Amino acid sequence: MRLEHPLLMLCLAQFCESLGMNLVNPMMPLYAYSLNMSYTMVGVVMSSFGITRLFIEVPGGLLTDKLGRKRVLLLGYVLSVTAHLVAGLAQAPIELVLSRMVLGIGSALSLTASMTHVIEIAPDAKRSRYIAIFQSTNSISGIVGPTLGGLISEGFGLRAIFLVSAIISTMGILLALRMKRPEEASERDAPSQSGIKLQEVFDIKIIVISISCFMMFFLFTSIRSTMIPLYGSNELGLSALQIGLVFSVTSAIIVCCLLLVNVKLEQALRQASLLTLSLLICASSVVLLSFSVDFTTLLVFSIPLGFGLSLLQPTPFAMISDYAKPENRGVTLGLARTIADVGIILGSTLVGWLIDVGQPLLVFYLIAAVLALFSAVTWYVFRDQHVPTNA
Repeated sequence: MRLEHPLLMLCLAQFCESLGMNLVNPMMPLYAYSLNMSYTMVGVVMSSFGITRLFIEVPGGLLTDKLGRKRVLLLGYVLSVTAHLVAGLAQAPIELVLSRMVLGIGSALSLTASMTHVIEIAPDAKRSRYIAIFQSTNSISGIVGPTLGGLISEGFGLRAIFLVSAIISTMGILLALRMKRPEEASERDAPSQSGIKLQEVFDIKIIVISISCFMMFFLFTSIRSTMIPLYGSNELGLSALQIGLVFSVTSAIIVCCLLLVNVKLEQALRQASLLTLSLLICASSVVLLSFSVDFTTLLVFSIPLGFGLSLLQPTPFAMISDYAKPENRGVTLGLARTIADVGIILGSTLVGWLIDVGQPLLVFYLIAAVLALFSAVTWYVFRDQHVPTNA
């Protein structure tokens, strides 16, 4: 890939943004708990990230369609840097909640703009491949970030990771400023003058795909971002570094599987059958995690979770790129991510409440049941559907 290739520059910028977030995310429940919060309040802190995203995703998609990808992307990155600095200086729960809300706004804007840009610059025959490559940058940062964050927090304290995150995210802004549009995508990246057809955006297939995004975010937030740190620390007695290593191993599995996507799997990634399979694998892996008794078993049982997530991550977005009309892709992605953000809000709050009432194992079984049930729903809705061509 040439140095000036638009996908490479976007991936580098997104890597910096994602690395900044992955430094702090695994430690955030521990950081919030250090401010004398209950587990339920810790869940609220984690959920506040998704609350603002819930209201920003669709407007962010509209802005992306109207103002262009790069402007919205840069705005999102600037807000993320601001949020990291505020979180690092927080002295009370409300300050931490506000910082997470600002981070949610920045994340909503940058991810919607970047994903829309990836879909637009990708050749039709390589769209799934481009999406997988782009998402692998987030997962690569997920390998480095948690372990590095654990090392920084143990050596310099939990607050230090927020300053490092702000510096790294600033590098993402500098890279995004150098991002150029390819000639063939210049018209598609320009502000859109066409109207939005709501009946196309709210198609039943788009809604079901969006709910699968909800399942992915719900799983990430409830099990990976909240349950593993709290359960690992309180029930298994793991250190911050060990928790970071579990995150890194899961991300490594995700990256390996995403990067192994080849031409033969391009169309498979767009099929609902793969979506159904990925949900079932995730459900099984969550049940398996409930049998963890120490660091080694938690680490080993996180491997199937990484495999399931690697299948689940690119599939809904590849399907959206097929089913959404080109002029509606920004707002359609915004809708999908809005529904997905409900998963962020519900996931961490549910985990915090169940731990507070003394039912941590119920978290694993309840979430596994929800994933298995929706896998059946996706199979039913798409059982007779054929992939449309919107190129």
